[in-house]
Amino acid sequence: MSTSLNPAQRRAAEILEGPVLVIAGAGTGKTHTLVHRLVKLVESGVAPESILLLTFTRRSAQEMVARAAKMLGDEREPVAGGTFHSFANLTLRRYGRDIDLPSNFTILDQSDVFEILSGIRTELKLTDEGLDLPRRETIAAIISKSINQQAPIEDIVAREYSQFFNITDYLGIAASRYEKYKSEHNLVDFDNLLVLLIRLLEQSDEARARVHDRCRYVMVDEYQDTNVLQARITHLLAGESRNLMVVGDDAQSIYAFRGANHRNLFDFKESFPDAELVTLEENYRSTQPVLDVANALMVQMSEAFQKRLFTKRAEGTRPLLVECSNEQEQAVFVAEEIGRLREQGIPLSEIAVLFRASRHAFALEVELGGHAIPYVKYGGFRFMESAHIKDVLAHLKLVERPEDDLSLSRVLLMRDGIGKKGAKQILDAVSGLSLVKSLRSYKARGKVRASLDELASFLESIEPLREAPPRCLEAAVEAFDPLIKTRYDDWPRRKRDLETLVGLVERYRSLPSMLTDLTLEPPNAARGQGLASNAPRSELVLSTMHSAKGLEWKAVFVIQAQDGFIPMISGFNTEREEDDEEALDEERRLLYVAVTRAKDLLYVVWPRDTARSRYSWPMPSRFIERIPEEYFERCDAHDWLA
Repeated sequence: MSTSLNPAQRRAAEILEGPVLVIAGAGTGKTHTLVHRLVKLVESGVAPESILLLTFTRRSAQEMVARAAKMLGDEREPVAGGTFHSFANLTLRRYGRDIDLPSNFTILDQSDVFEILSGIRTELKLTDEGLDLPRRETIAAIISKSINQQAPIEDIVAREYSQFFNITDYLGIAASRYEKYKSEHNLVDFDNLLVLLIRLLEQSDEARARVHDRCRYVMVDEYQDTNVLQARITHLLAGESRNLMVVGDDAQSIYAFRGANHRNLFDFKESFPDAELVTLEENYRSTQPVLDVANALMVQMSEAFQKRLFTKRAEGTRPLLVECSNEQEQAVFVAEEIGRLREQGIPLSEIAVLFRASRHAFALEVELGGHAIPYVKYGGFRFMESAHIKDVLAHLKLVERPEDDLSLSRVLLMRDGIGKKGAKQILDAVSGLSLVKSLRSYKARGKVRASLDELASFLESIEPLREAPPRCLEAAVEAFDPLIKTRYDDWPRRKRDLETLVGLVERYRSLPSMLTDLTLEPPNAARGQGLASNAPRSELVLSTMHSAKGLEWKAVFVIQAQDGFIPMISGFNTEREEDDEEALDEERRLLYVAVTRAKDLLYVVWPRDTARSRYSWPMPSRFIERIPEEYFERCDAHDWLA
């Protein structure tokens, strides 16, 4: 069995007693190692039912357990494997009565949570008629982050939802009422499962002893992605035997926005100072030139476990660092190069384009449509499927085609006082008539009258700009500004999307041409399933860096690698230097994850000029600038395309 393991993997698999910390670099075969350790434990006489494997997806746990069972033979008893939440559910059902939790509690799904919060939101608005609360989904997100990060509501709001800072007290009241409602009705949500499990293990000696007796050997995968609650559960599960192995990579901790705490790996070593430390460094995915770039990123981190990735695949070309004049040239370069790789026999499914934020791929999406390159996008909506972009473009479509009932209906429904029934009546009344005149003459009062006059005035004012599409769009975005703040809780992010859109259309001189390019239906619709789906794909993959974690492709393009976009400075808290340092490290880790997705070919592409960003500079990412020059082949996109 051990012949298929390298020395470091074998050492990790054969340490069976006491605390163990495995730092597994990208592509170093940690799953293979975990499976072999499961097998080794059982072969050494450990009862399979006394082994607990905790992962972040049920599928991952099932796959590892199935592989171990296959190596052991089907007659073996199964190892207990699952997520933190599934383990918490089973444990609370068995022993929850020790903390006065009935075993027949109901677990709330997301729609249940939204329904409860909707009622609480309505109650609060009745107590204060002028109260402008965020939508129930936003309230749910704030409460969840507060629990998972073990931070007060006011800290979460100040850090991530500053647009609601003036109603922080009301959000705290909403959270208190939500907790009270769950308690009174024997309801538990996903976050409660972890909190209640901690309470059980801390307060009930009997329950804790039974859990320790049942789970004598505990293994936790992807430990760098655990939050403070999951880390506490892990420590509580160790028991007196302390037979606990955690596996993770500090360089791949990229989910702070979900509550993950990269410090958990470092704290583990502090809590278990005698823990065996095993570092997996031999990479089975990438060529050495790609790994040289990854290693150069790792040494920049302010705090890290020392490791140097290496591979026996010493051959390979140096990654290409491509400078483009602007985002449009970046899009043309990437589309043309993908076409060239395709002609060389690399299937589209073996090529990925990775970016920091969904909007960074907008220009590329339009260009791919022009090249008839099918793609699937993960980690955000396709450009034209974003509701706020549809909202703005609906106004421009009315300028181009006043008889466009679909766009008029969308525009009307955005306005104050106009519902579906009212919009239908207005549509019927203006059909076949001059749109602006009929809107002004339509018989209405109050809010509806004001909304129709505002729309008519806007259409009149924008008509002279139709020959200058960028200015036309700019005027529409400006007019939409008051509406976006009432329609979307995350309006700051959506405003940045619209600013990007304005910059991307600078080259257009015809409104019909611009609208046609932007609304052209791409070859394939966006998919809802995650990247880890087993469904066969024949399309190019566009993905945010976050969504690409755990995947690999033969060729990877990292685009928009301009300083200010990587790292994405616009999201930083500039008031606290220590927060910025942590944020910079997280951004650096994110680029490391993107780079290590590449098996053979890596392109890092950056545009000198970008669309209306206040936080970018005409230079490559500061992380790239600190990498030795000899690690890249550098070129100008203009020369390459020529």
